[in-house]
Amino acid sequence: MTKKLCLALSAVLLLTSGLLANGLNLNGFGARAAAMGGAFVGLADDYTALYWNPAGLAMMKKGTFGLTGDLLIPKSDYTLDTFSMRTTTRVYPAGLVGYFRPIGDNIVVGLGAYTLSGLGAEWNNTGTPFLEEVLVAPAPPSFFTPALQASKWRSFIGSITIAPAIAVKVSDKFFLGATLNINYGFFRTEQWGETQVISTKPLVVFNFGQAELNVDGWGFGATFGVLYKPCDWLSVGATYRLASKLKMDGTSTLENLPLLSSTLPDKSPAKLDATNPMWLAGGLAVKPMKNLTFTFDLQWTNWSKVQSLTVKLLDPAWNAAGVTDNVLTLNWVNQLQVRFGLEYVMGNFAVRAGYYRDPHPAPDSTMNILIPSFTYNSITAGIGYKMGSLRFDIGLEYLMGRDRTIAPATDNLPGLYDMNILVPMISFSTGW
Repeated sequence: MTKKLCLALSAVLLLTSGLLANGLNLNGFGARAAAMGGAFVGLADDYTALYWNPAGLAMMKKGTFGLTGDLLIPKSDYTLDTFSMRTTTRVYPAGLVGYFRPIGDNIVVGLGAYTLSGLGAEWNNTGTPFLEEVLVAPAPPSFFTPALQASKWRSFIGSITIAPAIAVKVSDKFFLGATLNINYGFFRTEQWGETQVISTKPLVVFNFGQAELNVDGWGFGATFGVLYKPCDWLSVGATYRLASKLKMDGTSTLENLPLLSSTLPDKSPAKLDATNPMWLAGGLAVKPMKNLTFTFDLQWTNWSKVQSLTVKLLDPAWNAAGVTDNVLTLNWVNQLQVRFGLEYVMGNFAVRAGYYRDPHPAPDSTMNILIPSFTYNSITAGIGYKMGSLRFDIGLEYLMGRDRTIAPATDNLPGLYDMNILVPMISFSTGW
């Protein structure tokens, strides 16, 4: 079995089209905050502070309900020599919802939920040419039994965080906040399975056919935030989100496995532990004039804790046949995002713009079609309208992935990769 073909089973973990900040997490929430480049940790003055910096919730003076929705529309291409394919155009939703209310003069409590991770892909050219020309070249297809057939390559992967929150106004200038993060994660993936040589003379390679993974489960973590406003024109904030391990279980399926032996079922119980890594961010907001705000953030993710992912296959018959744990090596590195934003208010209207750079965590040695990872240069813009306690915001984000050319190596899939993502957003909030 070649290294390239070992992209099966374990590799289905991260069949992505890039609907994420590099790694596993989305880039943030709120049409207002996102339109300011996601540089919101040092401002954090609306309900999306639940995600960016929960200390900002302590500034609320009345009950507030907020809802924001994002639609992620990716386009990804892969090329190797004369072969090329593109992801099917699909729309993937994400968002945040929450309600928060002051208790007395100094404490705010509430409950929110958001999609910390959310991604998926469906490649529109994954028939036998992909298998023959890219994954198994130069082996002739006649060696395979059953014969190679068109396969589905698609996924829907993500996690949803339910977050009870509390924030405290320590003084007129100093605020603290925290959330308990109850995380639900899921992996739904389909792709072509691996192969196994069952005879060398003549050469016969067994084709496992379609492979599927369907697991879900829960994990726990917490977020802590601090915000300091020494004067009306300046605020400084910091946020620390603990790592959270998701323990998921479900099933893994290999379509043709029963053809190898009548004692082998096509489905096995499966377990997967995956980590949402620690996130540390700091930011500041400056108001050089009453209606103008500039923001700046540094956001660091501890991706080096995600070195590999392992699917544990638990069926005794599978294990006896040598189909056991499958490991996907990642070797990701820590990365720092730099973000800038601005907001200019004109009466009830506001205009916003921003930029951020999100470096890729995946080295060339683990970059392939199943786990594309890009350095994104992202531009953002949006507008808002406020009428009494009602606020409506819309925003648009465009992530421009820098093309990556991967040369043949031991554990990767060579070729040219490119990725761009368009993200329209809309938000609504009201207070009473």
